Amino acid sequence: MRLIIKKKRGILFLLLTALTIAGSAVLLPAEGMFTLNAAEQTKEIVVGTNAEYSPFEYRDSDGELTGFDYDLLEAIAEVQGIELVWNDLPFDSLMGSMEAGDIQIIAAAVGPTEERERSVNFSDVYYTGSQSIICNEGADITEFADLTGKTVAVLEGSMSDLIVSGENTDYGMVEDADVKRFKTASSAVMELMNQGADAVVIDTIMAEIYCDQMTGITYTEVPGTEEDTVFCIQKGNTVLTELINEGLAKVRENGTYDELYEKYFSGEGEDTAAADEEQGFLGKLKFIFLDENRWQYYVSGVEITILISILSTLVGTLIGLFVAIVRLRADRMKRKSIVAGIAALYVDIIRGTPSVLQLMIIYFAVFHSRLGYVAAVVSFGINSGAYVSEVIRGGILAVDQGQTEAGRSLGMSYTDTMSFVILPQAVKNILPALGNEFVQLIKETSILGYVGILDLTKAASYVSSRTYQMFIPLVAAGVIYYAIVKLLTILLGKFERRLRDSD
Repeated sequence: MRLIIKKKRGILFLLLTALTIAGSAVLLPAEGMFTLNAAEQTKEIVVGTNAEYSPFEYRDSDGELTGFDYDLLEAIAEVQGIELVWNDLPFDSLMGSMEAGDIQIIAAAVGPTEERERSVNFSDVYYTGSQSIICNEGADITEFADLTGKTVAVLEGSMSDLIVSGENTDYGMVEDADVKRFKTASSAVMELMNQGADAVVIDTIMAEIYCDQMTGITYTEVPGTEEDTVFCIQKGNTVLTELINEGLAKVRENGTYDELYEKYFSGEGEDTAAADEEQGFLGKLKFIFLDENRWQYYVSGVEITILISILSTLVGTLIGLFVAIVRLRADRMKRKSIVAGIAALYVDIIRGTPSVLQLMIIYFAVFHSRLGYVAAVVSFGINSGAYVSEVIRGGILAVDQGQTEAGRSLGMSYTDTMSFVILPQAVKNILPALGNEFVQLIKETSILGYVGILDLTKAASYVSSRTYQMFIPLVAAGVIYYAIVKLLTILLGKFERRLRDSD
């Protein structure tokens, strides 16, 4: 009896310790939340960006961050002797990440507004642009008043979004517009191309690039919408603000700024329409996948998708096995324990909330926008564990009770009976369901783009943003997903047949 009590106390102690550690991870402030001295503040700076807004920030054919903002801030960091760590995040989560202390600088072509000034410091202006309206050729839309009653596509959280939604009236009033918000600028433009919107409101330099590279659309710069672009810096961090401003002045003086401006805003680009007309379908495929080695996005995406899926499955299986055994033991003892109650609550909560919400909570709140791959494995592992636990529990309950009685009658302990008699038989029953869970997990990784991880779906999004083609890159990702799932299904089928042959 004392041994049983000690075991229960030991399990409860371990569980409470784990919960305490997890709670501490959530409640403790992220790096950068504290007021540091000058040396500590500038030791390592975390920069948040959204790498889907070419030419300001995007990924090259090797999947590496590049763009005007990236190169400019790296040049500033070099002359100032500071180290930057870049974090690719959705645009609409950048301000929240800075307020949480997860990042110290935002480099994402952000314009200074009174609302943003309440939450961040602004650097000196490093670029001045304006707003333009993109519409189909022949459409008479040249000013904000023409957008009344129209469907307008914008980049979510951008200055264009604030103007069209009526939150910012400094540059004019847009009334009664049906606003469609997209995570990337290229998606907004493709919505126009697909007749899903009447117009797109976007930065003029972006409008010029899109209209140069695509046929059938034109843009008009809206007078009086000139706006500055700045780096956003953590509120109250005057040391870092001064460092960035000093560095910006230095790169202007040494000519680096002018070189970067010419490099990214020269207006040169690939004409996708020309590729379509001159080379046909094969020319389009070459342009999308072979030019600039864009196929490498897919290779990297597949590697990350498979790796995270496998690791998450392992974590989920371990969690699921533990939860299933705890709950089955409580049922066998006909007495609910605290651990079993927590396990049941865990399953209920995980199965009752969306996986994308769980991923964002773990990544932003627990890991504070760091260790993205680890956060992804933890999130998907926890999510998978809830479903796997029910699969394992059902498989064990499906084994005839006589098997347990036979094992115990031979003098085997409950643990040995479960390990050597029940579980081997249960595996045969649950293997199809476990395989289905792995397949489902592979497809669920498509939400990794919400935390800036380059999975297969995100790879297709990057290719679309660089080529301004939506259908073919997405279909290519779908074909790869199907091939992975089909191969996995064949392997699982062979494994099941081998298990049946051993009966």
